Amino acid sequence: MNQLLKEKQSLLKDNLKDVNYDLELAKDKMSLQEKYIKEVKALSDDQIEDKETQIFLSEDSINELQHENSVASDKIEKLTLGLEENLKTQNDKKQSLLHYKAEFSTKIQALVKESRFYEDNSTCPTCSQEIDTDLKESKLSEAKDKASELNKALEGIAKESATVEDKLVKLNEASGSIRELTASISGNNKEITRLQTLVKSLNDAITKIRGNDGDVAVAEAELLKLKTEREGLFEKRLEINENVNYNAVILEMLKDTGIKTKIIKQYLPVINQLTNQYLQTLDFFVHFNLDESFTETIRSRHRDNFSYDSFSEGEKQRIDLALLFTWRQIAKMKNSVATNLLILDETFDSSLDHDGVGNLMKILYSLGEGTNVFVISHKGEILDDKFESKMEFIKDKNFSRVK
Repeated sequence: MNQLLKEKQSLLKDNLKDVNYDLELAKDKMSLQEKYIKEVKALSDDQIEDKETQIFLSEDSINELQHENSVASDKIEKLTLGLEENLKTQNDKKQSLLHYKAEFSTKIQALVKESRFYEDNSTCPTCSQEIDTDLKESKLSEAKDKASELNKALEGIAKESATVEDKLVKLNEASGSIRELTASISGNNKEITRLQTLVKSLNDAITKIRGNDGDVAVAEAELLKLKTEREGLFEKRLEINENVNYNAVILEMLKDTGIKTKIIKQYLPVINQLTNQYLQTLDFFVHFNLDESFTETIRSRHRDNFSYDSFSEGEKQRIDLALLFTWRQIAKMKNSVATNLLILDETFDSSLDHDGVGNLMKILYSLGEGTNVFVISHKGEILDDKFESKMEFIKDKNFSRVK
C-alpha cells in the first residue's frame, strides 16, 4: 500500500508540473488578449483598472501561497524521512540506559551492604568464627574497586542519556515543525480559495462594466474564456496540491506507529480469544497470545513460556488449525466475508492422533450446513462414516481414476 501511494505521489507531482506549464501558457495568452483589447478600446476607467489591479495582486498572492505550500510539502517530506524510525531507536536506547542505570545502582547498593558487613563485624554472625583480617581487607578492597568501576559506568550512562535526550528533543522539534507546516498548508489553501472567489467576482464585474457588443465584446468574451480556463487550472493545481498533502498524511498514518497500530489493537483481543477457544476444543490446553508485532507467546498451565518451534509436530498442527479457523471467523465477523468452502489437504494424515481427529471433527461439525468441506486423505479408514459422501481414487497403470 505504501509503495502504491508513493507511486501515486510521484505521478501527482508530475501532473503538477504540467499544470504549472499550462498556467504559464494561459497567462501569456491572457496577456496578449488584454493587449489587444487595449488597442481596440482605451481602458481608462478607473474602476476597471482598480479591479484588474486587485486581480493581479490576488493572483500573485495565490502563486506565492501555492509556492509556499510546495516548499512546505517538500520540507514535510524531508522531515518525515526516517523520523519515526529515529524516534523509536532513541526511545529504545533511552529505556535500555535506564535499565542499565537501575541494574548498576542495585549492584552498588549490594556492594555497600557487603562493605558495611565486613566493616561492622569481626566474627561471622552465622558460625561465630572470627573473620580473618586479610580476608576482610581483601573483601573491602574488592568492593571498593567494583564500586569505582560501577560509578564510572553510571557516569558514562549519564553522559549517554544526556546525548539521547538531546536527540529526542531535536526529533520532537522536527515532529512539531511537521505539524506547524501542515497547519500552514491548510491555512494557505483556505486563503487561496477565498482569493479565487474574489478573482472570479472581479472578472464578472469587469465584464458587466464593458458591455456585450462589438469587437470589444468578442475580445472580452475570449479573454473571459481564457480566464475561466486558467481558473480551472488553478483549481486543478489546488486539487493536486491537496491530494499531494492528503497522500502525505495517509503515508504518515499507514506507518507502523499510525492507524495500523490502532486497527491491530482492536482486532488482537478477538483473535487471541478465538484462537484459545479453538485450542481448547482441540484438547490443547495452553494460553496463546499475539502481541501488536504479531509475536506469539504460548504459556502452559504452569505459566511456562514456550515458542512455536518448541512444540511437537502434532501440537504445532493444533496451533495452525486454531489460527486457520480463527482467521476464517474474523473474516466473517469483521469484513462480512463468509466463505462456504474449506479444503483440508492431508490434514488428517500428518500429526493428528485419534483424539486430535475427533476434536477436529467437532469443529468441522460446528461450521454449519452452508459450508462445503473437502478432505483429501491417504488414510481413508480413519475417516469412514464421518462424512456424508466419499470419492476414492486408485492407481491404474500409473494413472489415477475413480474407483
